[in-house]
Amino acid sequence: MVNIPNEWFFFNPYLKSNYKILKKIPNKTGVVFFKNNNTAPQNDFFLLIQPYIDWCRKKRIKFILPSSLYWANKYKAFGILVNNRTKELNFSINFKTIKKKYFIATKVHNIYEGLNSSECDLIFISPVFKTSSFPKKKPLSRFFFLSLCLLMKKKKLFALGGVNKLNYKKLKNINIYGFGGINNFN
Repeated sequence: MVNIPNEWFFFNPYLKSNYKILKKIPNKTGVVFFKNNNTAPQNDFFLLIQPYIDWCRKKRIKFILPSSLYWANKYKAFGILVNNRTKELNFSINFKTIKKKYFIATKVHNIYEGLNSSECDLIFISPVFKTSSFPKKKPLSRFFFLSLCLLMKKKKLFALGGVNKLNYKKLKNINIYGFGGINNFN
């Protein structure tokens, strides 16, 4: 059985503050590399994160890469983060084929995305709390969050958005396997 981290650091290589945080995380924490709507070409993004991927591999930290089977193979990633709205990979392929080698992760913000996430292994429900990284995004209501957790209770669910070790304890008994974030690892 594969050990899945219950804490995930969402690393944006375009934010300089993320570099220091990445160097401090223990190997029991996973890393999700993400682009966050940056317009830089995808190849530039993957070349930019290469030293951080090498560091993760050296420290035996599991990492997830965004929507690219080519780069996931090249860097030997733990998983692939797919856009739930478009289920977009850089080419069309059967998810069952990918799941034999990688975990498929996605972010869910509403019921529609929750229903479309049936093929995914790791699901990040977002935003659970108010965040400093996305201050204009309104957090999910408690009822809506619980509904999403119930809808996807057979999956590995992670709370994302404003979650830290203190407020994670409030969520721990609600089918949540762990949490992810950007600023909570400071």
